[in-house]
Amino acid sequence: MIRINSRLTELLVRVFLICWAFGNALPIAAQTPAGSRTTYNADFQALYEAPATGTAAFVRAWVLREVSHVPITTYVQDAALPDLCFFDSKIGEVFGDRFGDNLASINPPIERTLASSLRVLRGERTDVLRLVTAALKPRGVEVLAGVRMSDTHHRRIAWDEGLCPRFTIDHPEWVIRQPDGRTNETALDYSHPGVREHRLAIMRELATAYDIDGLELNFIRWGKHFPRDEGAAKAPIMTEFIGQVRAMLDEAARGRGRKHLVLGVRVPEGIRECWLAGLDPETWVRRGWIDYLVASPFNETSPQVRVEEFRRFTLGRAQLLASMGDMIGGTWTGLPRVSGRGLAQFSDSYGGMLMTPPEARAAASNFYAWGAEGIAFWNVGTKMGLSLGRWSPDQAAAQHERLWAWMNAAVDRKNLDRAERHYHYLPLHKWGADPAPPRRNYAWYGSGQSPLGTLSTQILHFPNSVIGMRQPYRFRMADGRNGEPVDATVRFKMLHLGADGAVEIDLNGRPVPAANIHRSPLDPDKLGLPGTQFELTLARWSHFRGDNILGVILQKQTAGAAVPYLEELEAIVP
Repeated sequence: MIRINSRLTELLVRVFLICWAFGNALPIAAQTPAGSRTTYNADFQALYEAPATGTAAFVRAWVLREVSHVPITTYVQDAALPDLCFFDSKIGEVFGDRFGDNLASINPPIERTLASSLRVLRGERTDVLRLVTAALKPRGVEVLAGVRMSDTHHRRIAWDEGLCPRFTIDHPEWVIRQPDGRTNETALDYSHPGVREHRLAIMRELATAYDIDGLELNFIRWGKHFPRDEGAAKAPIMTEFIGQVRAMLDEAARGRGRKHLVLGVRVPEGIRECWLAGLDPETWVRRGWIDYLVASPFNETSPQVRVEEFRRFTLGRAQLLASMGDMIGGTWTGLPRVSGRGLAQFSDSYGGMLMTPPEARAAASNFYAWGAEGIAFWNVGTKMGLSLGRWSPDQAAAQHERLWAWMNAAVDRKNLDRAERHYHYLPLHKWGADPAPPRRNYAWYGSGQSPLGTLSTQILHFPNSVIGMRQPYRFRMADGRNGEPVDATVRFKMLHLGADGAVEIDLNGRPVPAANIHRSPLDPDKLGLPGTQFELTLARWSHFRGDNILGVILQKQTAGAAVPYLEELEAIVP
């Protein structure tokens, strides 16, 4: 990894100062309802992009930029992964320390800059967590240390693998033995007391040695805490551990003269997925251990997340937040090509799609309608700089404005229905390259399945065997959920459907009149695939039901043509 040169650093600082001086030209921070949290998760992007000199000042300016344009109430700075520490730990292994003066031997090379930045800060008698607390607590921002409970960005257990903790290298007998027989598992099994004791000691150090307001435990990186076929059976082990964390925080609070230290948890998006990961958040909440819970997909924003599964037991006990990140299209990098999204895409595929304000308003509308009390921003910080030199300062400034615009749109509950909502449903876990071991080491990797086990990817295929049969596409939409009339445009593509393909369409069992359906051929030169686009114009439509079903019946298809399919749906409410 080559360091950002001094010229780029100077330009980035200028961009920051310009944004600071002319804040009124940028999106104005929305108002968050009193008592609700808006959390922001920060990883180590600032350290990856920091210059070799003036590192502390660079990180401080970065952090202030992150919170100056959106009403962030709670800033979560990742601090441990969980055995590898990114603060000046005396208990855990500080990232890069075991390499001594030979940082060049760290793999992959990008991690060498991260290790170097940590050392520079240590030479300045500080670290990223101290910089964050010093910068934000005087501004009234709650600061938590983030602990990733099972991060396995490292796919092998080896000394030169920078993100592989020495604790794992020293204890191969504690590595999870997965039932699929994989040889590249690197996560440790919480069944072993030594694993829990070591990680609790690191958390205790954070709670006692730093002026933080508590901890956020991140269970979606990567949802591997026990063998994947033993999650539900071993959930009581994790429950006991969470009780120990709560007791430790209470003790630390007393020692620091505090009434309370916060414990937040970021868990997989549904109760089923929590059980797969060995998590029982309902028990944690009912026992009074948790201050807030984030329902979180693996790495994207999905308007289909069913937050009400958690609302059932969080109401009156813990704040329920919904996770939102900048990525909305999932993992697919193949055809059809995507275009026309302006700044809100970094490649011409679903996997390159980024959030827009109308899409943010739609997703947030769903979350609030079904019980979320706030938003937890995830993985947004990776785009708060120059994206590791991929952007010019001007490009970075434009992307920052785009980010702030959709983030403010999502938290501005009072004005959600005063501007366009663009509900966008995509095949989030349509995999291109096979995600199974040994290529990756996800817990789950089935077709259409997220790494956390979620089965929400919808792709409707229309082979000859289903001609004349109704195929359902399910979509959640807050607008019209109570039967109130809504003006909406519903749009979808049937790829490989020819001009003579005969289709019947209904919404929630009610046929859509032919006069309301406009169909047009797709441009194969533009998309890379042929097909037909359907646009349903629905004026004062009173047949939405919140959880909706688009019914599609293919009555006729061109003989010999490829099998048509439908995988993307849009519903636009002005």
